[in-house]
Amino acid sequence: MKRTIISLVFVALLVVGAAGIATWALFTDTEESNDNQLIAGCLDLRTDDADGVTQTLYATDMAPGEPVGPATIVLSNAGTMNGATLDIAFSYVENDGGSNIVDMTADEMAAMIEVTTLSYDGSSLLGSVSDGNTNSYVDVQDLSNADLSGQAGLTTVETKDYIIAVQFRSVIGNDYQADGITLTMTFVLNQ
Repeated sequence: MKRTIISLVFVALLVVGAAGIATWALFTDTEESNDNQLIAGCLDLRTDDADGVTQTLYATDMAPGEPVGPATIVLSNAGTMNGATLDIAFSYVENDGGSNIVDMTADEMAAMIEVTTLSYDGSSLLGSVSDGNTNSYVDVQDLSNADLSGQAGLTTVETKDYIIAVQFRSVIGNDYQADGITLTMTFVLNQ
């Protein structure tokens, strides 16, 4: 009999407990947070305060030993977030100014254009470019093979100068007359 009473009391407590839990579940309160905005920031690299730049170095009648430049490109970040690093890369294609009995290749022409100034944010980058074609000077062909990635980036409030100057080698012969290249300098700002 004692067992039956204990069992009944236990069952009664379970029923009361379940009813209490069900009662608590009936009360709820909900609030909403509206107009939350999640917008990605952006990087907007500008050259001379524009999207893109053309003809920083322009010389159609280069003479041996004659310098071109220095020319400055002002780099800025018009975006909403800071850029951590800047990558600089070079490429070129043949762009002859006229006909010549000896048609030099783009690589041969690039090897004869010495880079005399190359700097970013006041620091020379020439020491970071190896003389890959072993002609004892840094030239445009060397630039195209150089790894100039990882330069200091740009915050949204600063500008940095990129400066370049070149010179057609003075020891060049008539075979290079009317030959030329178009050089592309690419800047990539990274988060």
